[in-house]
Amino acid sequence: MTAACGAFSCSRCDDSAARADKDAATSDAALAPIPSASSSAAEPELDASLAVAVADAAASASGGAAPDAGPSACRLAYGPAEQAFRGPAAMVTSATELKLVANDGGKPRIFAVPLGPPPPASAPVAVPPKPSSFFAMRWPPCEMAGRWAYCQAAGGIVYRTTLGTTDTKQIAKSQPSTRIAAAALGPDHAVLGTLDARRTSEGVMMQAFVTLDDGETTRLSEDGAGATVLRLVSRGERAVALYLDARMAMLPVHARPMSLRGKELALADDAVVFVGGPPERGIELTPAAVGGSVFALVPTARETADFGMAAIAIAEQPKDDVQPSWSLYPNGLDPAPIAATIASAADRPDGGGAGAATAWVARVRPSERMVGAARIVELGKLDATGSFTSLGAISTGKHVTDMAITGDAYGSVWILYGDTNATWLERRVCP
Repeated sequence: MTAACGAFSCSRCDDSAARADKDAATSDAALAPIPSASSSAAEPELDASLAVAVADAAASASGGAAPDAGPSACRLAYGPAEQAFRGPAAMVTSATELKLVANDGGKPRIFAVPLGPPPPASAPVAVPPKPSSFFAMRWPPCEMAGRWAYCQAAGGIVYRTTLGTTDTKQIAKSQPSTRIAAAALGPDHAVLGTLDARRTSEGVMMQAFVTLDDGETTRLSEDGAGATVLRLVSRGERAVALYLDARMAMLPVHARPMSLRGKELALADDAVVFVGGPPERGIELTPAAVGGSVFALVPTARETADFGMAAIAIAEQPKDDVQPSWSLYPNGLDPAPIAATIASAADRPDGGGAGAATAWVARVRPSERMVGAARIVELGKLDATGSFTSLGAISTGKHVTDMAITGDAYGSVWILYGDTNATWLERRVCP
């Protein structure tokens, strides 16, 4: 699908025309196809330092446009391994284990993978055998917040389970089959975000709600504002809600901080950080954390002929009308799945490693401009300015609809991707 109409920008969601981002540029390097990264240990991979040097040169030549060409610069250290479950999952790492937390009818089901230092480059890549049977897991995926897993069951009922126990409690209700969100507020509290349809003066509208621990549910989205996609990001003792209000003519992106005030959840002012043009049908949003910085990543149309990932900086006190950094795709895609890491250095067992200075980003995009081009899963990193650097394609030819990504204590990155027919897991060591 080609890109949609141009973007609008304003401080409070009016329909005035946007200032075009004249500094962003498209180049042949940014729009070139990415060949498939090999998943065979017998085929040599591109030297990581050479790949990064080529990428830097392309970026310089293109005036800062993201270089999206080339095989993966990230060494394959595990997989791609087909999983024994089908469907999405959240990922949680410790020093010794990676937990894949899938939604088994409203309760978390854990599939564990032993975790240790990645093998040396000379060692064969570990690829477990294909499972002989499979478990169908429910969509949407469970969401993790500290020690709690939140999972949606039939009818939109959301349960909270203390991970590793049988302590499960119903705490909220959401619109069935809408994705939920969750974030920790320090070590002892967590907040759940849900979407639900409510009747307003403008008719029935999807709105966003938040629930602190197992208490009362409070409306998050403001009067007159809807919500179609919702994500929550922890900021230590606080959190920030990011949500889209996709409309026919424009795409407002909201940010609203929240914190504890005694035993109550305090909501700060709502900011419209960005307003894009008419959205695609399957518009998505994912948060990314780079150290102490938070970004909202939205694959959307930039102008009539341009489509790409907008990286919108979210300040401690979010501001209206932020100018995003853009990383363009060769063409539009609907939907355009995307995932990014949100763990800061303080969240990691070793206090650093993957995610401390950059955020890992996995995204699905067309391999080239041609209509009907193959889709690829592209792995890259986002820096503290919102600039995206491609590290090449890690998968080609799979119809990926669900993705999750996390870093581990050893500096490598894990990517889980798939659809209703298969789910794949792999580990990469990146420069």
